[in-house]
Amino acid sequence: MNRQRVVYIAIAFIVGIIFLSGYFFLQKPERATSNVKEEGKRVIVFKDIKYSGEKKGVIDWEIRADIMRKFIDSTMVEMEGIKGLYKPKPDTTVTFTGRKGSMDTAREVGSVQGVEVFYKGEYVIRSPSMEFDFQKSLAYTKAPVDVEGKKFAMKGIGLNANTKDQIITVEKDVSGNIQEEKGKYAFTADRFTYLLRDNTYIFEGNVVVKGEKMDMYCDRVQVLSQQDDIEKIDAAGNVKIVSRGTIAKSERAVYYLREDKVVLTDHPRITRDKVDMVGDTIVYDLTSDKFSVQEPKMKIEPRAR
Repeated sequence: MNRQRVVYIAIAFIVGIIFLSGYFFLQKPERATSNVKEEGKRVIVFKDIKYSGEKKGVIDWEIRADIMRKFIDSTMVEMEGIKGLYKPKPDTTVTFTGRKGSMDTAREVGSVQGVEVFYKGEYVIRSPSMEFDFQKSLAYTKAPVDVEGKKFAMKGIGLNANTKDQIITVEKDVSGNIQEEKGKYAFTADRFTYLLRDNTYIFEGNVVVKGEKMDMYCDRVQVLSQQDDIEKIDAAGNVKIVSRGTIAKSERAVYYLREDKVVLTDHPRITRDKVDMVGDTIVYDLTSDKFSVQEPKMKIEPRAR
């Protein structure tokens, strides 16, 4: 009789484990008000496992892990060897990898360490750590970041990425370069924003852009592209351009790359060989190193004796 009782208990225990494992794979965990990990909690360890979430019957995110630890009394999981994907839109897929991380499967938020994010073959983001929120289509970090796109590469501190609105912002200490057919432009700025829909880069705060033919200093720059080629660089606020001994200043300047010319407006002024000239509009041709001034007013400083 004792032997039969032992057998029944063993069978019941095995059935319970199978039922619990099936619940984990087929059902989303019930929601919890707290995601705090407590000491002594019971854990089930899974190897080579996939976990996913869905909206309206369609899977919108998926995470695979070499090792996953599921806390029985919580919606938290811990993962190692992470590979995942997220679909902010039906036609948009973002993939990512990470060394390890954790996730609240009910709230669909978590963090990944040693992360790389890949977006449609257009850019890669690398960071020591990153937080994510699948429900809000957000990824963010205060750690250093390295962003590499088809024609640009940069580094900075802190990042916010909205994959639904397709906007990436590097928060501070930005530096890097933009590669163009006519050359490479190095830049520094306090802040950087990339608008993927418009294929536009925005630099803000103490902006410096240095190219082969000129250096530009200003408060804000928009770099607009068309068909993967930079069309123009639009600078605003305390603009200063230095090229071959010529110094041009204005409140706005637009550099048209195809024509290789800069159009200065809003109180433009250009200085060369102690000749200071102002006008309504100044056009500076970088190829010929010549400029033209509409309604010019000239001032010549006397040479020192």
